[in-house]
Amino acid sequence: MNRIRVPKNMRCLWQQADDLWEAEQKRDAFHSYASANYDMVFDSLVQLRGKATTFLEWGSGLGMVSIMASQLGFEAYGIEAESQLVEHAQGFADQVEANAQFAIGSFIPDEFEWNPSAGDESIRTVIDAPAAYDQFDMNLLDFDLIYAYPWPTEHVLYHNILKQFAKPGTFFLSYDAREGIDLQRV
Repeated sequence: MNRIRVPKNMRCLWQQADDLWEAEQKRDAFHSYASANYDMVFDSLVQLRGKATTFLEWGSGLGMVSIMASQLGFEAYGIEAESQLVEHAQGFADQVEANAQFAIGSFIPDEFEWNPSAGDESIRTVIDAPAAYDQFDMNLLDFDLIYAYPWPTEHVLYHNILKQFAKPGTFFLSYDAREGIDLQRV
């Protein structure tokens, strides 16, 4: 398999995001921020080109994955509850002229029916903000590739959201620091 090289401007952006995290990590807006292994995510997105067109990042943080997706030709969106992170994400996107769009709010649809007995548990995911899909004039059914970096106890919650609201066949790409990349179809 021919591996596509990560563009130099993307690596520079990743470094800027890491530097920002180092400088700001004690601020409230960064309390739930964690960056993925960008190389692994980039390789996965490259493999998904042509199989999906609309990309959504749940908990987009500084927007690096949404920006990558945009740079790789996806119609890319990110939802993040922390407005300061969204401001940084938009600034990073503008810097590399990425068409990624970001919204402030929750990625959990307002109509989601919580069921703790089915494993719906939240540790760090913001659950008390309104869903942000209306800011894009879209809903979860409009995306064919969703990316997330769930906290360890929140994998079931994320899958339950997808079962209720994603269209069948949607790709769910997730990263876990212990498990690496996982790709599933809804």
